[in-house]
This record gives sequence, structure tokens and C-alpha cells, in this order.
Amino acid sequence: MNDLIRFDHVTLGYRRRAVLRELRFAIGAGEFFGIVGANGSGKTTILRALLGILRPLSGNVLARVEPGESESLPDGGWFDLCASPGALRFGYVPQRGFLDDIYPLRVFDITMMGRYGALGFLARPGARDRQLVEQSLAHVGLAELAGRRYADLSGGQKQRVLIARALASEARVLVLDEPTDGMDIEGRCGILDLICRLRTELGVTVVFVTHHLNELSNAAQRLLLLHEGTMQIGTADEILTSAVLERVYGVPVRVEQFDGKRVVLT
Repeated sequence: MNDLIRFDHVTLGYRRRAVLRELRFAIGAGEFFGIVGANGSGKTTILRALLGILRPLSGNVLARVEPGESESLPDGGWFDLCASPGALRFGYVPQRGFLDDIYPLRVFDITMMGRYGALGFLARPGARDRQLVEQSLAHVGLAELAGRRYADLSGGQKQRVLIARALASEARVLVLDEPTDGMDIEGRCGILDLICRLRTELGVTVVFVTHHLNELSNAAQRLLLLHEGTMQIGTADEILTSAVLERVYGVPVRVEQFDGKRVVLT
């Protein structure tokens, strides 16, 4: 697996106060990469650096451009994400609670928001933009709901619309911030299954952020585990062991298998 993004000796913080120090890890092209940690552990700080909106206090967040992908960057080279915003297309999927339900927007309109970055100031969507929106809604199974009001949808359907909006931007990387927060078991499983399918079918790289360790125990290929200033990174098999988790969390932990699925028990 070729690296797509690298955190190279990165220290992150605010107003010169470091929050996370010496981050060294890579995210592979086409990988399902999970970031897990409690509130306040630094997950959002890493996301801001990944999206190029938080400049590191030291070190560099780098991304690799494919040959022929950018006219302004060297073919096959590495570039600084903060210095070249937009050179790597990210599709950001926030928690659905961040989109106000009072606006009478249709599913199609919200998905079209994913095209605004490519359209430019005051430009009107064209046939290709509408086609991409229709394709994105089909990918998440909501093509028949394009004319429905967003506010009238279920929680799971709303999250699928936000994923479709990210896909409409022609993103190479899907960044999902607690996308299953507040959902029941059926909704969480449905969203996880959808994301795994999109990664396989479209070849996108997935960065999935959550505070639920079990949520990614059977989906992510590798995990970045944050806890009280410490960081553990490795494959799911390497991280999700009783020994590692007990060392990180300081409490007894069991990792069991049920019907072929890994479950972490405390």
C-alpha cells in the first residue's frame, strides 16, 4: 500500500501550546484508517491539521500527488497540505447535528453543496454537476429521495446525504467525524457497511474518527488510538489485544470473538 498522507514529526497545538507532540504516522492510499479517542484526546486537532486548516507548531503534514493530477504541483511528488490547500480533494462528513434542520433544503440541494468548491464564486451548476450529485445519491442508496426535504429524513438517511455531499466533491479522501453518533445499533451498522462498500467500489481513502473503539474493531485496517496524551498506532490485530488496551487504559480488558467478529469488553 502506497502512502498518501504523512505526519512527519508533527507537533500540534493552539497559541504555541502543544496538544499532541511528535506525531509520526502515514495513511495509505485506499486505506480504511481509524482514529479513536475520548473527547479531548486530540482527534479534532488531528482532523484540522489533516484538512489543512491548522498549521503544525513543528513538523509537516504531507500528501502525495499522483502523476498528472495537478498542474501546479510536481508529478508524483509530496506537498505540504497547509501550503497547498485543495491540492488533495477531501470530502468532509461532519456529525449530522451540525446541519440545521430548519432550512427547507432538499436532499439534492444539500448534496450539490459538495460541488461548490469546484464551481467557483457565483457559478451555476451545470449538467456534469447535476450528474455527479445524482451518482453520489445513488451510491448511498438515496436516489429516489432527491426531492425530499432533509429535515424529513431519519437520522441514518441524513448521514447518508452528508456522505453523498462529500462524494459529489470527487474526493480522494473521505474524512468522517463521529458519523454514527447518536444512532442505534442498526443505524451504526448500516453506515459502517456503506463506508466499507464505498471504499471498495470507489477506491477512496477513508479516515474515520470516533470515540467508540468497538465501532472500528472489525472495519478499520489500521488504528490510531489516542488516550491522555499517548498514541498507539498499528493494525487492528496489533492494537486490539488485551495487553495493549490494558496498558493504554489502565483497566482490565478482554478481546473476544463472537460469530467471527472482534469485540472489546471492559
